[in-house]
Amino acid sequence: MSKIITTPAILTAISYTKDGGLRLGFSTQEMTAEDKIALSELYQKFGWLAFKENAIDLLDMPMEEAEDKHKTPAKRLRATIFVLGQQQGIAKEKSELFYREKMENIIDWVKGKLDK
Repeated sequence: MSKIITTPAILTAISYTKDGGLRLGFSTQEMTAEDKIALSELYQKFGWLAFKENAIDLLDMPMEEAEDKHKTPAKRLRATIFVLGQQQGIAKEKSELFYREKMENIIDWVKGKLDK
């Protein structure tokens, strides 16, 4: 389980998304290098956001895992394969080919599990 990062911040931007959600922007005060790194590692990850005008009691934080109800399993798989490609140094212009190759591997794996 990753560390909960707490920092004073100001809510600086709100915009509405097509699916009824919100896009939020925050500005923080100066942060430690450790917290900056921890936050950058959370980029594009799904989780909980807590914001209150003043102190938050961490005991009030949800205990269950946050679930992205707007991403289908197919979209999640595509995004995961894209990140895998980035981690393996695949150039963005070749990411679609990389995706298709990985999907073929997965399809072949499933076909191999089917009764003959």
